[in-house]
Order: sequence, then C-alpha cells, then structure tokens
Amino acid sequence: MTAAQVIVELRDSASPVRHTSLIQLSGLSGTEVRDMMSSWNEIDANRRRELLDRMVELADDNIEFDYSTLFRACLSDKDEGVRARAARSLWDSDDRTNIRPLVNLLTQDDSAEVRAAAATALGKFVEMTEEGKLIRREGQKIADALVGVIENPQEHLETRCRAIEAVAPLTSEKVHSIIEQAYRDDDIRLKQCAIYAMGHSSDSSWLPTVLRETGHVEAAIRYEAVTASGHLGDEDTVPHLINSLNDADSQVQLAAVNSLGLIGGDLAQRALAQAMQRGDDAIKEAAEQALEAMDFDDDPLGFRFE
Repeated sequence: MTAAQVIVELRDSASPVRHTSLIQLSGLSGTEVRDMMSSWNEIDANRRRELLDRMVELADDNIEFDYSTLFRACLSDKDEGVRARAARSLWDSDDRTNIRPLVNLLTQDDSAEVRAAAATALGKFVEMTEEGKLIRREGQKIADALVGVIENPQEHLETRCRAIEAVAPLTSEKVHSIIEQAYRDDDIRLKQCAIYAMGHSSDSSWLPTVLRETGHVEAAIRYEAVTASGHLGDEDTVPHLINSLNDADSQVQLAAVNSLGLIGGDLAQRALAQAMQRGDDAIKEAAEQALEAMDFDDDPLGFRFE
C-alpha cells in the first residue's frame, strides 16, 4: 500500500492500530508525506495523537524506523497535542531543516505545551552550536529566541524552564546569569531547572552549588543535583554520590547510580558493586548496567587480558 492508503486504513478510530501499518510509514520522503497530509488531517485529532505516540515508541525500540519527515510535517498540525508530540519527537534530531519551524513554534504558537516542546527540541541545536557544528548565525538565532522566552515575564513557567535547560550548553556570561537568576528564584521548579542547566553547562564553577544541593530537603532538588554531578563529571563528587546511594528517595538513589557510572573510576566501581549486593531490583539492574558501561568504556574492543 501507498502511504496515503495506509492513512485511510488508520482513519477508523474504532480499529486498533496495527504494527505493520505504522512500519509502512517509516522512511517516507518529503514528497510522500506531502501527498498523504490531506488524508492525515482528516483523521480524528485524538487518533493522530495516538498514532504519533505509537510511532515514537517504535522508533525508540528500533533505530531502523524513521518517522522524522512525518514528525516535521506534524509541526504545523492544527491540533496542539499533535504539534507538541511532533516537537518532542525531534528532541535528538540534528536535521537543520527543523530549526525554522521549531523557532516559529517557540515564539509564535498559542499553546504553552507546544512552546515548551519546541524549546526542548532546540536544545540539540544549541549543543551543536557550542560544538562548532552549526553555522554561528543559525545558533545565534536559536539562542536569541530561547533567551527572549526566558526573559518574557508573561511566558508560561514550563516553557521558560525548558528554554533555560535548552540554552544551558552555551558558554556566555548571559547564560551564566540566566542560570544564576533561576537558581535564586523562590519557585522550586525554576530552581530544579537551574540545577539541571548547571549539569549541562560543562561549567565546573557550578560544582560547589550542585554538591551543596545534594543535601536539600526536597527530593526533587536532590535528584537534579545528583544527576548534574554526574554530567559535570568530576571525580571529587564521587564521595557525595556514594552518600546519595543511601538517600531516602529511591529516584535519588537511582540518579546516584547513574552518575557514578558516568564518572567512573575505581571508587565509583566499588560503590556500584556494593550497591548491587544490597539494593532493590531497580538499583541492582541500574548498577549492573552502569558497571557494564564502565567496562565497555575501559575496553571497547574487548582486548583486555585478565
């Protein structure tokens, strides 16, 4: 069947979504997607949302499935739930053709959910800018859009938070000031996203702040601080992370396991081995995966001789 014929089949909201039908929508060209969009738009909005959710699941489970062209077309869908899902699905895409529609959604869409999703998706291009993989002019356009959202007092808090997280990798006094201001805010959600941003900033000057917050009274703050410690990657944080393995909150414990795996080293390895012996099933599984990843990093080609 052609893509348009598959869409006709999927139009019936009472019928279950067949795996085989969704597979046929993978890898479509721009022309094929344009030819099917009129039929796609006739599908009920809730059904379109369901279809995108299923396609995201398929793509996450199998790298051979690629729905990026369809997701990009759905950035202009008339339903805000579809637009938001489409934007979120492109969070790891480095396709530069996504930049303009994502910036337009961030700055012009009526839905705060869509604007927040667009901000998150633009974070990939901020990373590319910092790595020198994107034309500086494009990177500046993205940064300006994100900063404009952050500094808009009328903007929805969720959108501002996602924009702060997205712009964090940029090395600039402006971004440093944005993170600092969010961290000092009385709203705990801004504090959370500021600590997340510290971890993704590659700026070691944030390390004392992050370590201090591993002892915060709020588990959500401790979680972000422990996670940020792993991303900053300093071995001096390992003793703090080992303490967090005994945190009262299970999610903080899991974050500590993951961060120890990111940092590595003998002390982290011993702590993870001990966590496997005394932790619950989730901790054991996470610690085992972290240790396997550390072994792979140390000997990626499997040439180690015991």
